[in-house]
Amino acid sequence: MTPGERAKVFKALADPRRVEIVELLAQGSQCGTIIAESLGISVALLSHHWQVLVDAGLLKKERVGQLRYCSLDVERLREAMSMGAAWEKPQAPVIAKGSRAQKIATGKPRPRPTAKKQKSSAALKARTAL
Repeated sequence: MTPGERAKVFKALADPRRVEIVELLAQGSQCGTIIAESLGISVALLSHHWQVLVDAGLLKKERVGQLRYCSLDVERLREAMSMGAAWEKPQAPVIAKGSRAQKIATGKPRPRPTAKKQKSSAALKARTAL
């Protein structure tokens, strides 16, 4: 699954109503009118939410006579939630060379710049007297 497809799934699940629909369909495929009644919304509003979830690839709709049944694509949802290989192989963070984070991570202090030595005031007076 590409990052764009994964983002589309998460965007579809950003609405609490759609999350409720997914939770209901996790129990098994159901008829649209039954889902609308159990959520207390109109069939037209349910149809809008269904279309967003279908476009994200989370739901599959099928028509049986005059009724429309919907089922959850559990594998697609599982794939989006797993974040692909990002969770399987954690990578070490990239640390800039010479940064304070590198010092902490490696335990080695970075070399400090050497301060220029200032001439003493007696040397300055002797120079100006000439």
